[in-house]
Amino acid sequence: MLAPVSIAFLVAAAFSALMLLLGVYSARKHHARGRARRLPGAAAELPPISLLKPIKGLEEGLEDNLASYFEQVYPGELEIVFSAEDLDDPGIAVARAVAARYPRVPVRFVESDPDFGLNPKVANLAGALAAAKHDLVLQSDANTRARPDYLVRIVSELLEEDASLLSSVVVGVGEDSVGAAFENLHLTALIGTSTCTALHVAGVTCVIGKSMLFRKSELAALGGIRQVRNILCEDFILGRTYQEAGKRVVLSTTTIENVNVCIPVERFLSRHSRWLKMRAVIHAGSFVLDLFANPTPWALLAVVASGGHPVALLSLVLSLAFKYAVDAYLLGIARARALPFRYFALAPLKDLLIFGTWFYCLFSRSVTWRGRKLRFGKDSELREDDGVLPLRLARRLLATTR
Repeated sequence: MLAPVSIAFLVAAAFSALMLLLGVYSARKHHARGRARRLPGAAAELPPISLLKPIKGLEEGLEDNLASYFEQVYPGELEIVFSAEDLDDPGIAVARAVAARYPRVPVRFVESDPDFGLNPKVANLAGALAAAKHDLVLQSDANTRARPDYLVRIVSELLEEDASLLSSVVVGVGEDSVGAAFENLHLTALIGTSTCTALHVAGVTCVIGKSMLFRKSELAALGGIRQVRNILCEDFILGRTYQEAGKRVVLSTTTIENVNVCIPVERFLSRHSRWLKMRAVIHAGSFVLDLFANPTPWALLAVVASGGHPVALLSLVLSLAFKYAVDAYLLGIARARALPFRYFALAPLKDLLIFGTWFYCLFSRSVTWRGRKLRFGKDSELREDDGVLPLRLARRLLATTR
């Protein structure tokens, strides 16, 4: 007979399977809407736009990533603004070479102020935003790649929805290593799907900073980019600011590709531990639900706790098969291609690593980002990590040692 603890683990596995089904429902609904959307006609008038590209070093596939924005089929006027802390940055050299191949597209290169704030991405973005010529701007990371119709789709969607801020579901592409495959699978099947679930099940619109479309004038009226200069999760806080002001925020039905080719497993874990830590301080409920994103670890715990009971073993086999099937389906509808089998077969290892990382993120509130060690608190507000524990955490740890 199964012990109560084993039964509890099996119940957790069943609940996780239900969460996966909600994710499948939500992702299918969201991506179906994207496929059903019609592009505006060739004669459509779309507003002028500035594309903001903060640069820091040589991202994987940087040349092709940047070229994809120069190759946008957009009927309106557009410019591309590159920003970096140092215009001798090797990424800027790549940007200049790419820009030279597209002389018809106006380009600017600006130097950002690294002392603007503790969030280096926001500091870099601030430089590009200040130099942008047009009111409508698209900020997108240098490791993203867009299909030729991306800009037309999201701008027309922003206008049709009468929205003030739009971001896209992220899908990972380009894997040629185990770490990159883990990253791309996690982005596509969990992170992207979670944003769809939040929208279609809970009615919550998540803002993803990989690609954000907004108007400079509206952001300035809401306090400007300066308000998130010391915030780690600046995209979420900006989205909340817009929503609290009564502005419409939209999760686009058009995806953006995040290119990951040869990253190590350690970098994959570092990135997602940072994201887990942010959710822990911003929305405790979503952080707890992350623990139930996958039935496999719970079924494995049931096997261990029960000493290999047949029911627990069957649950583990079914959980593995179910998770494989769900991942394959989500990859198919979100990015239309599977992972190579040699990587896809390792998906349970990725899931177990993330499950273990969750418990580390329950206590840690520090990150090392672009060579800078930082600590954060409520709403992911940053401060320099001086090695001193926050008072609340210090008291909690002291209490557990008594």
